[in-house]
Amino acid sequence: MVGRTVSSKRRSARAAERAEMAGPRAAARPAETIARSSLADRVVGLIRRSITDGCLSPGTRLPTGQQMAEQYGVSLMVVREAISSLRADGVIETRQGAGVFVAQLGSNQPFRIQPLLSSGPDAVRKIFELRMSVEVSAAEIAARRAKRSQIANLRRVHARMLAEAASGSPCIEEALAFHRAIAEATNNELFVEFIIFLGRFIRESIRHTRSSNGQWKMPEVLAEHAAILDAIGAGDAAKAHAAAMIHMTNSLNRLKT
Repeated sequence: MVGRTVSSKRRSARAAERAEMAGPRAAARPAETIARSSLADRVVGLIRRSITDGCLSPGTRLPTGQQMAEQYGVSLMVVREAISSLRADGVIETRQGAGVFVAQLGSNQPFRIQPLLSSGPDAVRKIFELRMSVEVSAAEIAARRAKRSQIANLRRVHARMLAEAASGSPCIEEALAFHRAIAEATNNELFVEFIIFLGRFIRESIRHTRSSNGQWKMPEVLAEHAAILDAIGAGDAAKAHAAAMIHMTNSLNRLKT
C-alpha cells in the first residue's frame, strides 16, 4: 500500500513536469510550479537535517538523483531543483565524474528559514521568538545611539501608522517600517540586514495577528509602539528594552487569542 502511494506521488509529480515542459500552456498553470518548489523545499530540509544530525557527514557521497527520487517519493526534477538549491548555498559540491558530495562545513554557509520551518501558527510563533531577542536589543541600543534625524524618522513612521490605522488599515507595511527604523537607529547595519532578511516572515506574522484579532487590538498595538518610540526619543535604554519586550510578548500572546 505504501509502495503504491509513493509510486502514485512520483507519477503525479512527473505528470506535472511533463505539463510544464510542454510549452506556453504549462506556464498558465503556476500551481504546478509552486507545488514542485514546495516539494523541493521539503527535500532540501530533509537533506539538511540529515547533515545536521550527522547521518551525512562532510565528504559523504550522496545517492544518485534517481535513488533520491525514490527515497523521498518525488520526481527527478524535484531532486534536481533541491540539489541546485543546496549547491548554491554551499551545502553540497559536485565533483566532475565522481558525483555529488556533502561539502565541508564552513562559516560562509547562509542561514535559511524556509526549508526548516513549516507554515502555520507554530511557525509564526517561532518567528516571533526569533525576533524577540533581536528586536528588544535593537530598541535598547537605538535608545543609546539614535541620531536626531533617526528619531525624527521614527516619529514620521509612527505618525503614518496612526493615520493608516484611523482609516481602518491593518498597517502591516507601516509596522514593518517602524521596526526597520528602530534597526536603523542602532547604527549597526547587521540589525537592518536582519530585519530585511526576515521581512517576508514579519509581514506574515503581523498579518496573522491582525486577521486573528481584528481591529479591536489595534489601539493596544499603537500604544506599545508609542511607548517604544518615547523611550528611544528620551534616550532611556532601560525603558526602551522594557517597552520592546512588552510589545513582543503581547504580540506573541495575541497569537494565542
